Amino acid sequence: MSDNYDRIARFYDADMARNMAFDDVSFYRAQCLRGPGPVVELGCGNGRILLELLAAGIDACGVDASAGMLADLSRKAAARALPARAARMDIRTLGLRPGLGVVLLPYSLVTYLTANEDLVRLLATLHALLEPGGRCVIDAFIPRPRIANHDFTLDYRRPFGEIVLARWKRITAVSATVNRIERRYVVEDAGRRVLETIEVAEDIRPRSPDELGALLQGAGFTGLETWWDYGTAADATAAQFATLVAARPSR
Repeated sequence: MSDNYDRIARFYDADMARNMAFDDVSFYRAQCLRGPGPVVELGCGNGRILLELLAAGIDACGVDASAGMLADLSRKAAARALPARAARMDIRTLGLRPGLGVVLLPYSLVTYLTANEDLVRLLATLHALLEPGGRCVIDAFIPRPRIANHDFTLDYRRPFGEIVLARWKRITAVSATVNRIERRYVVEDAGRRVLETIEVAEDIRPRSPDELGALLQGAGFTGLETWWDYGTAADATAAQFATLVAARPSR
């Protein structure tokens, strides 16, 4: 997965970041301000969320597996005179010190953990890293009926500086619980001449809010809260995202 993001890091702000239709950054900022303690964002990428937390004066750092995304984070942080507080790390083997106040897992990061044992182990690790009363915040797409595309379909075509970026996508089933998403990025000039084509693929495992809640409780978390579309929707009926917030017990 990290190799995929290394290859498309330069497109991220015009691609997936732009596809987020909600103000999730404000939601995460509010969660971080609910209590004391340092914040760690897992899967921080190029700093879309992390840099806004740092700009708000929050004691935060990030973790990501992609060197390309972290390099872009450093560039953006320097342009804003902010510290590039991030480290390259696999979330399955975190090397962090205990005593954290909040851990963020934004933008459906958990869906990349297709093996159930990896997610169970991660939640146990986070429980141990958080101080008593510290919170784990997990975001996930709400699973919908699977629609497989056997052919690539166009997601968008967008201006990107002096070029145009087009993205095509195909979704196929790997198993009953895992989907493979293939994305084809086509870089075009103003006359629609193809300058470059990049293809990436990743496997994801959509998880329901109930499943994630049960896993959090199984890891020892309590006080479970569920938010829909970062607090902008009343329930799951038409929501795209569920965000679960749970705490390590104070005693």
